[in-house]
Amino acid sequence: MHVLKVLSHFFIWSTFLFSLIIFSLITTTTITSAADSTDVQQAIDTAPTGLDIHKFFTTYAPDKRPVSDDPFIANDARKVTDQVLDLADGSGKYGAVWSNLDSGNFIDINKDQTVSAWLYFGAAVDDPLLNGEGMALVLQNDPRGPKAMGAGYQGLGVYGYDKATTAHYYGGFEDSATTFDTAYIASTSVKNSMALEFDSQKNDVTSEKDEPPIQVNFIPGQIVPAKPGTIFYTLNGYDTKYTGSENKIPANYPTDSKFGAGGSYGHIAVTYPGLASSYALMPLGSANQSDSAWKGFKTAASIIHSGAKDAQLVDAGTYQNPIYWHHVTFTWKHARDGKSAQIQYAFNDKYLDGTTNQDTSSLGGYPRVDQTVDVDPSVFGNIKDNKLYWGFTGANGKSSKVYSKLVVFESIPALVHAEAKTSITDNTLGKVITDDSTDKTVAHGDKLTIDYNLDYDTENSRTDWNKIAAKIDLPTNINYTSDTNGNIATINYKNSLNDNTKTEYVSGSNLSAQQLKFALAENLGKVSNTAYTSADIIINGVADNTTDHDIDVPEEPANFSGENQISTTSTPKFTVTYQKNWLLTFKDPDPIDIVYNDADEKLNLPTQLSYDKNHHFKEDDPIRYDISVGGKTYTASTQANSTDTSATGTIPLKSIIGDDFWDIFKEKTTQKVTVTATDKDDIKSNTVTYTINVLQDRYLNVQASEYLNFQDVNYFSSDKILKRKSDYSISVTSLRNAWTLSVSTSKIKKGNVDFNGVLIYKRKDGTTYDLTSDEVPIATNNVVSNQLVTTTISKDWTNNTGPLLKQTGPSEAGKYNGTVKWDVINSIK
Repeated sequence: MHVLKVLSHFFIWSTFLFSLIIFSLITTTTITSAADSTDVQQAIDTAPTGLDIHKFFTTYAPDKRPVSDDPFIANDARKVTDQVLDLADGSGKYGAVWSNLDSGNFIDINKDQTVSAWLYFGAAVDDPLLNGEGMALVLQNDPRGPKAMGAGYQGLGVYGYDKATTAHYYGGFEDSATTFDTAYIASTSVKNSMALEFDSQKNDVTSEKDEPPIQVNFIPGQIVPAKPGTIFYTLNGYDTKYTGSENKIPANYPTDSKFGAGGSYGHIAVTYPGLASSYALMPLGSANQSDSAWKGFKTAASIIHSGAKDAQLVDAGTYQNPIYWHHVTFTWKHARDGKSAQIQYAFNDKYLDGTTNQDTSSLGGYPRVDQTVDVDPSVFGNIKDNKLYWGFTGANGKSSKVYSKLVVFESIPALVHAEAKTSITDNTLGKVITDDSTDKTVAHGDKLTIDYNLDYDTENSRTDWNKIAAKIDLPTNINYTSDTNGNIATINYKNSLNDNTKTEYVSGSNLSAQQLKFALAENLGKVSNTAYTSADIIINGVADNTTDHDIDVPEEPANFSGENQISTTSTPKFTVTYQKNWLLTFKDPDPIDIVYNDADEKLNLPTQLSYDKNHHFKEDDPIRYDISVGGKTYTASTQANSTDTSATGTIPLKSIIGDDFWDIFKEKTTQKVTVTATDKDDIKSNTVTYTINVLQDRYLNVQASEYLNFQDVNYFSSDKILKRKSDYSISVTSLRNAWTLSVSTSKIKKGNVDFNGVLIYKRKDGTTYDLTSDEVPIATNNVVSNQLVTTTISKDWTNNTGPLLKQTGPSEAGKYNGTVKWDVINSIK
């Protein structure tokens, strides 16, 4: 008995000690350590302008669910400022905010509706637990209405609680690991709902690196008789991927649906939180099954993700210029014409200043994500008056330094649906520049009009857009001047329902340092008879660039903020080209000879261009030549290939004209070719004319002086050889011909009286030929040339060589004549 008393005493003392441990466990599961307050406060301080949270949204403690042991019974969402909502501030916190139907804030299931908001998830890039868990934009028809709530942690405040338990013994060990089925999980979710989740922490149970089960509750057992207590866990598996065939995707889910999702810095996906079929129990990874941290659990729940896309949910930008806030535009496209309903979203679609982000790459650290997903409206059940609650839910992970989940609301669906767009019209060039334009250049001095168009959707809006304040950052490199009345802008209102119009003017005094601020005098809407449905804000200016280079003008934002709608837009990027006040001169060319039908002829027209005012070419500057010849026009393009004030080049005319070339450049004709040059800045040169002489294909011609005169003699002269009295020229012009020149003469007579003598030809070597008796070859050329060549035979004659007159006896006095025949043939004799 003594031993029993001692044991009994020891047992009581053990129970007391364990009670202290139990107390410690309870307190550690409700950690309240705050996140890095500096980063969170900076995000709050730099938050964009938003709508009043209390006016359009409600925050209630959740109604108790009809399940046992539910640890998620609070709503930690709170207002930080009138415009910034904190869904989860601190470790393990979670919350939800829902639209206030009494203020007209709801989703009409039968109309297209748009929601836009700014989201903040956290600043960590090396520890995803600090950003976890995430938040969700939710449409719901839960019977609890604004008091609906899902589970915390990976449940993001909207999914069900993946209840998992172990039996806890007083010796400190656990066994009897139990996971609950998908029906239980769905029963603890936001029912009749669809969520667009922004999951900033991957919850996957297939790797030993993944987070182990998180204890969320403890219920102690009875002391006498001794029964174990129960520890409750969430198993962190909702993002577990599954590629097997056992767990199939039901037919009513979107086509691009899979269990689990990835993403190094988060992912976005569509889910159906209230359906048991959205959940399935997946096997743990082999490393986790053998890890004692998993308490003997073998499976964990995963959830179906539809249209999942990786996304950069954490802070972006640089250390010096961080981007805390991420913008999302969400559109509900109602079912019509037998087609499914859709949700469309654009994440990171604009920057904090309101300018549009078109960068879908990851290089800039702020990649845009766009997605369209078909949805099944039947998941909402029986909807009263076609009205759905909508709102945001969010949850934090267990880290003691986890970041808050912040939301700023920018637009409320169907209260006001208004769109802002911007365009720039170049009145000088007659073109309109938008974000989608391919030609976004204007020239210095061009007259420009910027149009900020506000368009109110009369079909899908229920209230007027009231008290609209404009804040417009005007683009640089435009000179803005007020009109004679001091007005800088004109507002043209129009009502598409009754054709009413009104014009309002904005004073130039509202412009300061390129920023224009003013309040619109009129509301946009359909409720008030005095409202208008659109407003065009017109601002005129003149493009300005007096530098020597083009200037790229960046986007500039414009914000139009009313009490129930905030719309933003930005001007398109454009380029102001520099002032073009120089001249381009084209030097007149020399005539060009070509040979007809020459296979090697390219007819490269030489060009010489020059600038004045010391304006320089660049190597790759394009030059366009406009060519006219033979009644036809052609265009040639080349590059300047110069960095000086002048540039030379060629125009390959034959290759440009092609097969018609020899039809234009006919044999033995002269053609005129006119050419004008134009540079990259549309500066045109003077027009020059090329004279092209087309020579025949082959050419052979002899030219001789008309008279061959010899010295006078008297009857008694004893000279036997008479020399030439004057210069005499004989030449042969040839092209592609070898040739032989021969000479002969007729008898020399005075009337019927013969001259006593003959014409001879004497060579340098003294050889003498009688030209009267025979045709004598005196010169040859066996070189065939593709160029015209003229050979002057007479240039080598002396007084004693060449054609001479030989007397054979005395002749009567008088003047004797004869004929010399020069004969050239295209062969060699």
